[in-house]
Amino acid sequence: MWIKNLTVFSAKDPFTWPVSELEAQLESARCQPCGSQAPSSEGFVPPLKGEERMVFAVEGFVYCVHQEITRLLPGPVIKEELDERVEQIQERDDRRVGRKERAELKEQITFELLPRAFTRSRRTGVLIDLERGRILVDSSSSTRAEQVVSALREALGSLPVTHAGGESAPTTAFAGWLRDHRQLPEDFGLGDRCELKDVKGEGASVRFTAVDLGREEILAHLDTDMVPVRVNLSWNDQLEFDLTDGLDLKRIKALDQFQENLDGMEADDAVAELMARISLQGNALRNLLDGIYQYFQVKADAA
Repeated sequence: MWIKNLTVFSAKDPFTWPVSELEAQLESARCQPCGSQAPSSEGFVPPLKGEERMVFAVEGFVYCVHQEITRLLPGPVIKEELDERVEQIQERDDRRVGRKERAELKEQITFELLPRAFTRSRRTGVLIDLERGRILVDSSSSTRAEQVVSALREALGSLPVTHAGGESAPTTAFAGWLRDHRQLPEDFGLGDRCELKDVKGEGASVRFTAVDLGREEILAHLDTDMVPVRVNLSWNDQLEFDLTDGLDLKRIKALDQFQENLDGMEADDAVAELMARISLQGNALRNLLDGIYQYFQVKADAA
């Protein structure tokens, strides 16, 4: 387990679910095979192959995995079959095929081809911080993250969380950090990547990579209508990541000291290794998010 991207949902209070209850609820929401006429199927699956446990819990963290199975039926395949059938009808009956009939033919073709379509499985890790009342979804897509949280909410019956948001504007803080890195929260350092966006014009953006973020070219953009919407940071010499203006974390990477801790794990089996990784990265992310949320005065509203 390694969480590479992070979309965070927060509750007002810590979660009080017993782990046994989470296990039972997710078992009842287990992902089922995609039926021959079903375009997709979703639910939860055991995080480890060969293990039936739906959740793994350690030190106030619970880890689970959401899975979506989708049948792949490319549009060009349907269109090719549709065009062929339309041509056959026009030649046979010497008439034009109308819009309604084309739609009916397309639906029929989809119904016929769906059982023969390949399926693709997509798994998304979810780390639940019971003590902080946070749902950490390992996804760079907010739409995907919302889908996973909705599935978790349906499985649990209730999940009063919202996407994290601060009282102060992240873009204003980002600009301040670029102008003076001493304004950064404690234990955070400025990296070498950022993205600026024109918020008043056509929404054009410019990205800088592997550069000194204090260079004059970047600072000159801040005096126009360009604002920083993504900034590369490091935390406590342990993790590197990109922080977005939605307070999501992208491209999370272990720095040398942290990577040594990962490499130095001596686990007896896959379960022990997973538990150790949940503890190590979970605690680091908990403390990192504490620092960010305190700085931006993040408050969760019940969903």
